[in-house]
Amino acid sequence: MPKLETGKGVLDILSRALKVEYQTIVHYPRIAKMMPDEQLASKVDILGQDSIRHADTVSNAISELGGIPPFPGFVPLAEPVDLKDFFQKQLGLEHLALNLHTQAAEEVGERLSPSLRKLAEQEKWHIKLVEEILSKLP
Repeated sequence: MPKLETGKGVLDILSRALKVEYQTIVHYPRIAKMMPDEQLASKVDILGQDSIRHADTVSNAISELGGIPPFPGFVPLAEPVDLKDFFQKQLGLEHLALNLHTQAAEEVGERLSPSLRKLAEQEKWHIKLVEEILSKLP
């Protein structure tokens, strides 16, 4: 597959987006087990699965543009885990991911733009999902 011509700016945006996606992926299985009911746990599982797909999409876009995806990293959870605090932070990350995916979609070529726009749309849904989870936590 030929590499696309692009500026360094979009690679930086995509690398930041990938780091946002990676930041909590590792925590979702544990957080799901800590949820007060199965319905909320299922929503957390969806967030985790979507984040993995998002990371794959962004990583592939970086590679197609000739960049090297950054090594995954995450922020350790504070102990004891405060679910409200976790999801407040997650809400901020979802907003950041929405902005980054939107910016990247505007700057990449036509071939990659649709997949990044789709991620941005999914982030809007994630924001609503996280807000719903927050509203139901004790």
